[in-house]
Amino acid sequence: MPILMLKSILSIVLIFLTLVQMFLMFEFFGKSEKKYDAAKLKKIHRINGILFVCLYLFIAFFCLRYIVDSKDELPPRVALHALLAFSVIILLALKIAFIRIYRQFYSKVLTLGPLIALLTFGMVASSAGFYFLVTLF
Repeated sequence: MPILMLKSILSIVLIFLTLVQMFLMFEFFGKSEKKYDAAKLKKIHRINGILFVCLYLFIAFFCLRYIVDSKDELPPRVALHALLAFSVIILLALKIAFIRIYRQFYSKVLTLGPLIALLTFGMVASSAGFYFLVTLF
């Protein structure tokens, strides 16, 4: 299996984890009547977030190797993908800092979560989406 295909499949898993994260927090913050136990939702969100970061870093290792090995200016699609990827990790670090350290900014977390999800969708669409469009159709 070529490395590009593996990265694309793992990127789809990243999208799945993102959708799970969004569902969990929309259930927690978005409904007045709670259908699920809040403590369980938070715990699943945290575990899913750890899985997201681990998978993100695993994929990022191969992507950074590609950039280093190319030793050339990046094509526009790859540059956009890299920009989105850096944005995701920076906003994720900021979100975690707001939750754990800077509690006075906790209300901003409700905006950062969906923003991270949207950037993740764009990041995956610009790489795995392009790969699947080119190879499958």
